[in-house]
Amino acid sequence: MSGLPQPVAEAITQQPTRGRTRVAGCDISWLSWGEPGRQPLVLVHGGAAHAWWWSFTAPLLADTHHVVALDLSGHGDSGRRGEYRFGLWADEVLAVAHALPADAPPLLVGHSMGGMVAMFAAQRPDPGLAAVVAVDAPLRRASDRARRTYARHRRYPSREEAAARFRPLPEQPAAHPVLLRHVAEHSVTRADDGWTFKFDPQIFAGGQDDRPEDLGAGMDRMRCPFAAVVAEHGVVPPPDRQRTAEFTRGGPHRPPACYIEIPGGHHHLMFDRPLDLVAAIRQAVAAVAPAAR
Repeated sequence: MSGLPQPVAEAITQQPTRGRTRVAGCDISWLSWGEPGRQPLVLVHGGAAHAWWWSFTAPLLADTHHVVALDLSGHGDSGRRGEYRFGLWADEVLAVAHALPADAPPLLVGHSMGGMVAMFAAQRPDPGLAAVVAVDAPLRRASDRARRTYARHRRYPSREEAAARFRPLPEQPAAHPVLLRHVAEHSVTRADDGWTFKFDPQIFAGGQDDRPEDLGAGMDRMRCPFAAVVAEHGVVPPPDRQRTAEFTRGGPHRPPACYIEIPGGHHHLMFDRPLDLVAAIRQAVAAVAPAAR
């Protein structure tokens, strides 16, 4: 495909296996690449996103792991709930991860809000995880702009027009158009009165009452190794970068941790630095969970 790095151009053509897991009365949809039985590497998308955001990076990790990308409830092809909570999303991630056949505990990799959900899951008393990797995950609440944008759903007369309206938020100045178009095509669905985006706007209209104001305050409560991958031009502000970097330098009785920054990268790293993102995930896993395979 025009302009794509060859590994990404090949990865985007690989069709995943599809599956569903029922969690607390809701069907959770997921995509799978690689050999079941290998150590699971579970990918968690950000707010208003879905599993297909990972579809051109996941295959590049499937030579060593069984890679699974899920749709959190209210996103993608998963079911909707009457209310959304970080605790329920953490339940979904852990349920999918632990239902996969494997001899080794699963790894979680979460982007943006998905990184926050993964960190939330890691604070459970016994999460049973090999490690958590948070990719450009903010420690504090989302901006009002994001909530206002996603809390309203427009209708479009055709699938093509709806997909053409797809935009990542925050804006991604260096996003590859082929990758954006690929994700956009999996982002829309037919409604009674036209076409719209798959995510439930109630997620952003109602908010999550169990979301901490400052997730960073709970980093000490994580019960597994942890790695932070941060984009140079991402959404994590300098004070929180410094705070996270200091945490990953370790301390008494803390699990292994590491901090990786991707130069030149923007928040949605899969769109502008897909190979660097894959390399960073591999580096993070090697640093904090070297026995994982």
